[in-house]
Parts: sequence; C-alpha cells; structure tokens
Amino acid sequence: MFKKFFKFLYGYVIIEIYGMDTERFVNICMRRGIEVWGTVPVENGIRLVIFRNDFFRIRSIARKCRVKVTVKKKCGLNHTFNMYRKRYAMFAGIVICVAICVVSSRFVWLVEINGVQNSDINGIIETLDKLGIKNGALKSKIPEGMEIKRAIISENDNIAWAWLYIEGAKARVEIYEQTIPPEIIDKDTPCDIVAACDGSIQRMIVRNGEEIVQVGDAVSSGDVIVSGKVAAYKEGSPESYIYVHSMADVMAYTSHKKSGDYKLYYESRTPTGKRRNMYSLEFFGKIYTLPFKGISYDNYDTSEKRTEITVPFFGYTGIAFDIVSYSEVTVAREPLDMETALEFAKNDLEEKISKELTAGSTLLSENTEYVKTDDETINVTLEMNFTQNIAVERPLGGGDENKGEEIFDKQTD
Repeated sequence: MFKKFFKFLYGYVIIEIYGMDTERFVNICMRRGIEVWGTVPVENGIRLVIFRNDFFRIRSIARKCRVKVTVKKKCGLNHTFNMYRKRYAMFAGIVICVAICVVSSRFVWLVEINGVQNSDINGIIETLDKLGIKNGALKSKIPEGMEIKRAIISENDNIAWAWLYIEGAKARVEIYEQTIPPEIIDKDTPCDIVAACDGSIQRMIVRNGEEIVQVGDAVSSGDVIVSGKVAAYKEGSPESYIYVHSMADVMAYTSHKKSGDYKLYYESRTPTGKRRNMYSLEFFGKIYTLPFKGISYDNYDTSEKRTEITVPFFGYTGIAFDIVSYSEVTVAREPLDMETALEFAKNDLEEKISKELTAGSTLLSENTEYVKTDDETINVTLEMNFTQNIAVERPLGGGDENKGEEIFDKQTD
C-alpha cells in the first residue's frame, strides 16, 4: 500500500517497447539502476512501468537496442496536477463542498434510535425533542450526555440505560431496555390464589389461606381457589377476619385448543434477474424522491439500501442516498402431501399453545383434526390436555390487613 502511494507521489509512466531486442533493453535498464516493474508481454513487444524521472534516461538505451518506445499512460501526482490546474470551476466546487461539509458538521441532520423493542418509541422521540435533539439542531446546544441519559430514563418506562453518540451530522441514541421480571407479590402482602386458566382440580396442597373449592371441582380462569381472607371468630362472636398471603399448589386437568387455516402447497420464489430501483436523496433532513414510473411485476421482493456520505474527520455530512429495489420473482407452488401439511400445522399450533402454559406442565394427550375447506386449504384444530399448576397469586382488593394480622398473632399466642 505504501509502495503504491510513493509511486503515485513520484509519478510513473506505462510504456510499450517494440523491436527485436526488448529483453536486452530491460537488462540494460536494470544494470543502469532504472527500476522496472509490471512487465507483461504484448503483441510484438512488452509493456512495463518506470518512474517519470527515469523516462528521459532510456532514450539512449532505446537507440542502442534499436527499439521503439511508446507512452501508453502517465500517472502520478504531478501529472494529475498539470491535467487539472486550469480547471478553476472544479477547484471552486471542491472548496465549496469542503465548506458545506465543515458548516453542516456543526448541525445534526439525522437522529437514529437503536435498541427499542418494547418501549414507546414516540415517548423517546418527545423526550429528545424537549432536549433539542432533532434535525437541524446545533450540536453546541445539545445537553451533556448525563443529562440526556437521566431525562430518557426518568421520562420513559422500562429503560435501563441510554446514551447519545455524535457521529458527524448524525446523532445516534443507543437504548438498553430493562428485562422485565415476572410480577412477584411480597410475602407480607395479602393475596388470593386464583386459576390461571380453565380446568378441573385434581390435587391441592394449601399451605396458607382458606380453600374455596374442592378436588374435582371445575374452575374458570380468574376464579378464586384459595382465599386470603380467613375467618377468625367463633359462633356467637362478632365477625372478624385476618388477611394472609395465600400459598398453594393446585394441580388441575386443563385442555387447550387452537386452530388455523393452512395451505396444501409450499411457495418458492426464484429471482428472474429483472429489477427496478427507486432512488431517494436525503439532503440535510429533507427527503427528495426521484421520478419513479412504478412496478409492472406481478410478484416481486423488496430490499432497501442506504448510503450515507461521510468525510474523514467530519463523519456524516447530512447527505444520504436511499435505494429501494424491486426484484421480480417467479412464484412456484410445490404441492404438499396431507401428512407433511399436518406436521407443519401441528408445529405452529403447538408453539401457540405453549405460550399459554405454566412452568412444569405435563402433557397427557393430544388430538389433531382437520377439515378440507377447499382444494388448497385445510383447517386444522389441535387439542392438547395437560396436568399443570394453575395457581396464580392475586393481591386482595382491600381490607384491614394490619388489624387482621394482629388478631392472628394474638390467637396463635
């Protein structure tokens, strides 16, 4: 790499040698200290490269070897400068472009937010707007990183960390969201045990609370199985209750059913090689779409590519090109036999049912049924039966919990 740079700096000439003694010509050049490289044979001669300063030294060698020398190309910094030295408009354009890059690099022309999946993106954008981080904002007026971080975290839920990176004319905001753990009720908070889903109770182990249902009873989702409101009085005494944190394992027989429509064929998409592109220019926050005639393809795939213009030491200049490519494809249908189609459908329905199960569920049985709705579609229904722990804690809606706990303490004493 450095050799190429210095060769360009010194300048070099690509020449072709014709005659009977071309090999002798090369040998004499090397003997006299003239560096020769890139030697390749051509019709009736050879092509080689020498430094620009050595070109005038080969005249005597050419006469001595009776060969003809032809210059094919001149390269180097000096040659390039001589070629363009009178093109004043070009130099003026370069100066103007550099000036635009320098001035535009003082502003933000693109705000990029990364890492948002579950949070409200609009809320983050509003927070950034309040802080002055938007297209056209002067970078010198943007608050410090810690202030931006505190504002984003405090004004938006589920965000653990945030930071702003300035890259030329682009402001890149990196967001790290919190991993939301399952809701766990504090052991001192009174609660009921309710059913997570419909089922028939097979076994109950109650460690705290009052049973509302018995083994063999059918419950619906949300029904109270074990109450945290426990009576603490005898017959003839005024009613009084204590409120406890119910704890129980409730194993129940549950049935989950899902259905959906599935095709009896598989589609394969093969590119034809035809493509049409839609070009857009983003210029300092404004997007200009070039004329586009539209798409005449019946089937096509879409892809997008963005190219940002960056300059060394300045970074992103505020200018970018967007290309949306529409590639024509031929769609071929490959028929599936009923067994394969049912296997695909079953896997999909099992995945949907698995999202409804609690940890430790045991599969007892399953049944798959299908109905052919037309020549290309079947409706598949999957029913899966489990034994699962349907106990879910739910805080009590009210009551004098502290008073109840005091009554309970006195009775145990």
